[in-house]
Amino acid sequence: MIRLKFFGAAGGIVTGSCHYIDNGSFRALVDCGIFQGERKNEDLNWEPFKFDPRKLDVVFLTHAHLDHTGRLPLLVKNGFRGQIIATDATRDLTYLILQDATKLHKEAVEHGRVRVGGRVIDTPLWDYSDVEAVMRRFRVYEYGERIQFKKGVEFRMREAGHILGSVSFELWIPTSSGRLRKFVFSGDLGQTGARIIRDPDFIREADYVIVESTYGGRYHKDKSSTILEFLSILDDVARDRSVAVIPTFAVERAQEILYELNLMVEKQVIDPGIRFYLDSPMARKATLIFEKYRKYYDEDAMDLIREGDDIFRFKGLEFVETGRESKRLANVRKAVIMAGSGMCTGGRVKHHLINFLPDPKNHVVFVGYQVKGTLGRRIVDGAKKVRIYGKTVPVRAQIHTLGGFSAHADQGDLMYWLRNFGHSPREVFIVHGDNDNRLALDIRIRNELQLSTNLPELFEEYELD
Repeated sequence: MIRLKFFGAAGGIVTGSCHYIDNGSFRALVDCGIFQGERKNEDLNWEPFKFDPRKLDVVFLTHAHLDHTGRLPLLVKNGFRGQIIATDATRDLTYLILQDATKLHKEAVEHGRVRVGGRVIDTPLWDYSDVEAVMRRFRVYEYGERIQFKKGVEFRMREAGHILGSVSFELWIPTSSGRLRKFVFSGDLGQTGARIIRDPDFIREADYVIVESTYGGRYHKDKSSTILEFLSILDDVARDRSVAVIPTFAVERAQEILYELNLMVEKQVIDPGIRFYLDSPMARKATLIFEKYRKYYDEDAMDLIREGDDIFRFKGLEFVETGRESKRLANVRKAVIMAGSGMCTGGRVKHHLINFLPDPKNHVVFVGYQVKGTLGRRIVDGAKKVRIYGKTVPVRAQIHTLGGFSAHADQGDLMYWLRNFGHSPREVFIVHGDNDNRLALDIRIRNELQLSTNLPELFEEYELD
């Protein structure tokens, strides 16, 4: 018997990925992420783990995003002493992301902005020493090699195509009676044909598949249409001498936008007078990590590099480092400002929204998923005014969502990935999606692939043989 439990990214909650697997002698997590979005979801971060971290053998880490890594410091603080298995790029990006998250978390607590159940919190969940302790637990492996772990367990990491170093995990775990069962955890899957990194690997067989469904009920615009829409926005910026604010995820999305802008500048298809600002020291550091691990790039990106192109730098681009430099951007015109955070939950982008949202000539361009309950989601959903740092800000700027830049597979990509399993899976568990998206994917899987599916609720347990 093997027990599979869902301690996050279940029950219609997109964030907080944390899946627990236990065969009686071996206990593991796949990811240990933070809950984001609605207050009721964020409050879950303060609840005790519903398992004993001291008894875990390992965390299999699919990638570095905070909703997959954010509670690792808390896990170690509560006694976890096992290994964290990931790629080298995931290790380095995780350190960057956890350092930034710790800074923001401590500042929020110090300024009395953290409430749980109506109570103001005065002590952070973790600190920098816990992040350092997390980093000492990492063990790095490469894609493709089947590794004998311990207690009869084996694993293999496969390209997930989501962000640099992201993986899907194949796990071979013995049941209590000695039968070997294969589990596949998709992690977050990327789109086929994405820029910079390679497409997701296809996996041919599994007994049990745990698959994400962030865009399980939706299709992205194709990349060509997305680029044309982006070019149209840039034309408006040049003509009107206006500003486009792009709330930017520091890891992957910032690099993909830089990559596309570099191509546009090189091909001279946009006004050479537009100024571009990457107002995110974290994104700058993430870009250096991307440049360190070119082994994860696809052939298109490597061809440009071999031709001598610096794919993340171009004429007209300025990296903004200090807060003082960021404040000066309030007076720019004919400009594109890329700033964190990607869902407008913090960071410098909130100041830019205060400055530029009220002008109908300006643009706000969303290039990634907006979790329900975030400022970004409220703007995308059509709010006429929003509250930012205690100010009421009218939303008059033109709002765009460029889905073609998403790092997530859409429904078509997810079905394409799942079809490669044939009829081998006994069960498919659909996670990491809101209720509409996970239900839509569930229906397609059952109707088209004739596979048995499950929609796990938060904290639900399954006993598998």
